[in-house]
Amino acid sequence: MGATSQATDAARITVGVAARAGRSPDDVVELAGELGLLGWVREGEAGELLIHAEGGADAVAALAERLGVDGDPESALERVKVEGHEQFAIRGVPAGPFRVLRRVGRSGFELQLEVAGELRAWALPKGPSMDPADKRMAFEAKPGEPAEGELEVWDSGAYEQGGRVPWPEAIERGHAVFVLHGERLEGGFALQRTSASPRAKWLLIKRRDDHARPGSDVVAESDPG
Repeated sequence: MGATSQATDAARITVGVAARAGRSPDDVVELAGELGLLGWVREGEAGELLIHAEGGADAVAALAERLGVDGDPESALERVKVEGHEQFAIRGVPAGPFRVLRRVGRSGFELQLEVAGELRAWALPKGPSMDPADKRMAFEAKPGEPAEGELEVWDSGAYEQGGRVPWPEAIERGHAVFVLHGERLEGGFALQRTSASPRAKWLLIKRRDDHARPGSDVVAESDPG
């Protein structure tokens, strides 16, 4: 069965360890594909599977049934609103490395993400922020443009791709959601394009999650002294 063109039903499904019976997130992706469902799956901290599934009501119910949710005390199904996903993806798995570079001796940063084997970059004149209310201007750039001065690593780590639209299509559409696992930057972020030419302008926005730090200035805090 192909992917559902318009979802009519959605549920958050928890599959307990016993009901999981050794299934991997890849197994859930395959099953969701057979049923024409969209959404995501991720591993829970206790070894359970956490799933958001949307599509036809019968298909959502069939997924829960085939995963053994009914009758299992550690499993659950909760009906939720349709979010409009365009894929069924695994979450919580690193998509590749990220780096934030700082211009030596001058202001300015650069965010780099490895996307489908290609390095994508955004210049950040004021640097990143951990405050969701502080939307930082970003400009799409060629990675490490030498004319902009020497660069040093300010933060680095792995990142996860998120959102409802598959990557790299999410970037091409102009709205990309992702999770950073760095020493200074953690949690969800979004890149939102505001104009496409002559040099694409974006906003880098910290998402409201447990890692958000309203009122903080992560750039100033990182400066010596």
